[in-house]
Amino acid sequence: MVAVGYADGYMRAASSSDQAPGGDAIVAGQRCPLAGRVSMDLLAIDITALPDGGARRGDLATLIGDEITVDDVAKAAGTIGYEVLTSLGRRYRRVYRTD
Repeated sequence: MVAVGYADGYMRAASSSDQAPGGDAIVAGQRCPLAGRVSMDLLAIDITALPDGGARRGDLATLIGDEITVDDVAKAAGTIGYEVLTSLGRRYRRVYRTD
């Protein structure tokens, strides 16, 4: 579980279901799918593909970064990158790069 949800601006439309895949996150260097709905303050990540002990409580999960672009998140949510970026709330850790 990750303490991020639609109240933080993470698109609820990036939820996954049995009928359609949703967004992804990077956990322990590996791309893992979201599991179920994005709720107000929480989302779940399916880490079953990681080796035992591959993820531990308190580990970081990357939702937007080098391996998952804002356009990847937008595609999973059925929108455009601009909407994703302008929706993000203040609780996210941000790293601004100019390269």
